[in-house]
Amino acid sequence: MKSEGIKMDDKQLAMEILRLLGGKKNVSSVTHCVTRLRVSVNDTKSIKKNEIQSLKNVLGVNIVGNQLQVVLGGKVVDVYDQFVPLVGKVDSDGVEKNNGNLIDRFLDTLSGIFTPIIPAIVGAGLLKGIMIFLMFYKLVSTSSDLYKFLNIFSDSAFYFLPILLAISTAARFKCNQYIAVAIAGILLHPNLITMMAHSNSLKFIGIPVTNASYSSSVLPIIFGILLMSYVEKWLNKVVPKILRMILVPVLTVLIVAPIVLIVIGPIGTVVGDAIGQGFIQLYLKYGVIAGILFGLAYPYLVIMGMHVGFGPVMVQSLSKYGVDYIMGPTVASNSAEAGATFAVFLKTKNEEFKAIAGAAALNAIIGITEPALFGVTSKLKRPLIAVSAGGAVGGAIAGYFKVTALGMGTGPIAGIPLFLGATFIYFIISSVASFVVAFVLTPIIGFEDIPVKKQDEKVELDEKLVTRIAADQTIDSPVSGDVIQLQDVKDGVFSEKMMGDGIAIQPTRGEVVAPFAGVVSATFATKHAIGLKSYDGCEVLIHVGLDTVKLNGKGFEVLVNKGDSINKGDLLLKFDMKEIRQAGYDIVTPVIITNTDMYEKINKTAKDNINAGEELLNLVAKKK
Repeated sequence: MKSEGIKMDDKQLAMEILRLLGGKKNVSSVTHCVTRLRVSVNDTKSIKKNEIQSLKNVLGVNIVGNQLQVVLGGKVVDVYDQFVPLVGKVDSDGVEKNNGNLIDRFLDTLSGIFTPIIPAIVGAGLLKGIMIFLMFYKLVSTSSDLYKFLNIFSDSAFYFLPILLAISTAARFKCNQYIAVAIAGILLHPNLITMMAHSNSLKFIGIPVTNASYSSSVLPIIFGILLMSYVEKWLNKVVPKILRMILVPVLTVLIVAPIVLIVIGPIGTVVGDAIGQGFIQLYLKYGVIAGILFGLAYPYLVIMGMHVGFGPVMVQSLSKYGVDYIMGPTVASNSAEAGATFAVFLKTKNEEFKAIAGAAALNAIIGITEPALFGVTSKLKRPLIAVSAGGAVGGAIAGYFKVTALGMGTGPIAGIPLFLGATFIYFIISSVASFVVAFVLTPIIGFEDIPVKKQDEKVELDEKLVTRIAADQTIDSPVSGDVIQLQDVKDGVFSEKMMGDGIAIQPTRGEVVAPFAGVVSATFATKHAIGLKSYDGCEVLIHVGLDTVKLNGKGFEVLVNKGDSINKGDLLLKFDMKEIRQAGYDIVTPVIITNTDMYEKINKTAKDNINAGEELLNLVAKKK
């Protein structure tokens, strides 16, 4: 249950995640998928996983290799947008230092290459489903212009797959994306296709070039751009700086393109075809066994982040053969996740957790399962057994009837267009069976319900007293000391006002008192900061020291709890200035108005030093 977690907006959540993973210096790259913020770090030992897990709106936390995965569900894009400015100039999808084992590094690389292109593949697959729907109900003829246009729209992402992969692979391996696209374009050039179609003895400076089709291919361009990354780096070292802009692109293409056409392309094509055909044959011969195993294991693969390893196989199969067999058991597992979570929704006595489970079940039945998996079933543990059982039953049905998908995506509901075709009815049966099995088994297996916290009722009651519309207000100083302007604080998060405007104080006394009457809106396990909200709608963060989160509470004593009502002048927090300074930390204390956008003007004291309880800030609210 998250009610005891810290309640905060997207910017505050992003800030806390950044602090608890070790700060900006520990971030090498950041990206996100549908539900997860994915932060690659330099040192996983600096991550405070349990404290991140305790944050409000964090559904789950996983560390795969050197990548921290924070499951945020539908909030992921908003938090990502707030997170990126906090870390500044880091790679959004580039390769980073890999400290994990070989498997972790391999999965990280696959994720970095295939995650960015998924929207294009999903869109193409859905368009194919729409085409089949229109044809099935005779709403369009295959000879019509509309059909031909839709066919072009849905095929383009697959046909030009090498170009999409060139972009994401070049970004991953940190080489020039435009040269990478040029090399992909060589493989798809109409003249090359014509030459290979009319000759079996092509040669490049006397070296035979094997005939191969590179449209819709996967491995040739990935290995080609991997080679290019090394060639480009080498050329940048040996070519004089004054000539690099001209010679490096030309020499890169002249070196890489022939090697791709002569060696890498043919080998990659053979290997890629073998992998795609191998999985197809596996399902054709052992569909039931494969479906059961996949359905059983899939939720655990998602938890470990290993499900990304199937992406390349699915793309290869779809691009070469037009169908995929992995999506069937995957969607069956999603349906089981929805069934188990819905059962929890009906059975739990905790009203707040009931709301979480209900929303998660709805997301899961659509096709977004992470809120259910991380926020409900894996958290309660036993329902995850029902998910595996339901997935195995649905996977067996999908495997037996050879359920095929026309594209990558999710489901069950969101995936309906992907399964339109001869096996569509079996897709429905496998999805329903998975849902029902998990739904029935969950209450039979049982689970330990999340206890109801009495304090939650108090928090809700007190917060109702707080106005939702900011009004003019005076903020007294919460600490005594020397006044420092925010731009002079030696921490970019505060000096650049990323969390809001305000002022800072260099304390002369280790006490923090309430600057107004209101409610304690947030406390932190590390005790270094406290969030307050006044009855007039002002939201304040008092942050004692810089990077003092690393002290893990040493030298701090918090005297209030989240949800407590406070009066002006109440003692909230004590801190040992000597101990904190001896540990090497600056105790300058920023006082931040986190809802700065609600105010027309923030007037700051002109005093050079101030006592706790004296006027520090005067806020002028925007007129409604």
